Amino acid sequence: MHRWEPWFLFCGDPEFAESQLLKAFEASSSNAERASLLQLLSRLGAWNSLERLLQNHPQLLNQADGRAALFHWQAAQAHPNPWLALLPSSEQAPFLHQWKEKLSRDGGPIQVQLSGGLGDQLEGLALMADLPWRSRLQLVFPAGGEHALAPLLQQAPSSLQPWRFGSVDPAQPWLSLMALRAVVADAQWDPQPLALFSDLRRNEPDPLLVVCWRSKVDLRERLWAHLRSLPFAKVQAVYRWLLPWAAQQGVKVLDLTAYREQETVALHQLPAAQQLSLRAPSLGSLADTARWVGRAKLVVSVDTALIHVAHAVGVPRWLLLHRHPDSRWQQRLQQDGSSDQRELKVLQQTVQEQWQQPLAQLRAGLGA
Repeated sequence: MHRWEPWFLFCGDPEFAESQLLKAFEASSSNAERASLLQLLSRLGAWNSLERLLQNHPQLLNQADGRAALFHWQAAQAHPNPWLALLPSSEQAPFLHQWKEKLSRDGGPIQVQLSGGLGDQLEGLALMADLPWRSRLQLVFPAGGEHALAPLLQQAPSSLQPWRFGSVDPAQPWLSLMALRAVVADAQWDPQPLALFSDLRRNEPDPLLVVCWRSKVDLRERLWAHLRSLPFAKVQAVYRWLLPWAAQQGVKVLDLTAYREQETVALHQLPAAQQLSLRAPSLGSLADTARWVGRAKLVVSVDTALIHVAHAVGVPRWLLLHRHPDSRWQQRLQQDGSSDQRELKVLQQTVQEQWQQPLAQLRAGLGA
């Protein structure tokens, strides 16, 4: 089902978009529609408006979209366990009690349904590898992802077995990835995502820079991809200085972004275009991507699966991050001392939809 995403969300003026969403909220008499509008406000980072509406309309927390908006607001406020907000309030305490009992007394297997995009699934896999009861987890990946993900999973450590694609068995204990995060946060564990495929990293990397400038578009939520991605004009502007720098340094740039045909033609006409290789159409699976990443000195990407592949392989990565990211980056940005931060450099927007500052930091960091 497609979410209602009107034109003004994509106009580059977040304040105007917020004002229009608030007008739509006041005009609506449907709790389901109002909860959906709360979710859109959370994507824009309209935290003050969101907090006020959540306080004045608590009945919207009976809607899944209302609880998702509360989750995003709590994550932005550094709440210790925002994932619990995804459950109705009446279910939160019984849920935690049930799983505390199960984890402390019952030694049986627990299914974990991994969901979301490929990056979400990879990050969930890396986090679970560092849990104290990892041996009890049975990982279930969404059906349909076999072609993209299975070749990489076959190279994962044996400790991550068993895993399969499909659906959980509802007759057996199971958790969604978000529910597992709620249990972990309540127990005050702090698992660090592990580099599970570090064997793919070369000891002597090639002079290779792997990049991705756009997130894959989810037709159910186009706004999220839009906010995370560079407009094509910005990509062209970056390449006008990046490719001459690459030619000077003897560096090849491997771009995994999916482009339209006319955009590909335009990129091949840029100065020093011989340094650029567009490989997105030729990559069959994440295992192919991981092999290329393992050869690279550095990965530069917006918030997409590539940044998680780079972590899984253990390659240094620079993340071009939008102004109001999702919960995983909110949490990661609050963990400056974590081991993961040594290999991760975050270049974040200070103003929604304005990429000038992070791109200037990128250029300065490369010495270009």
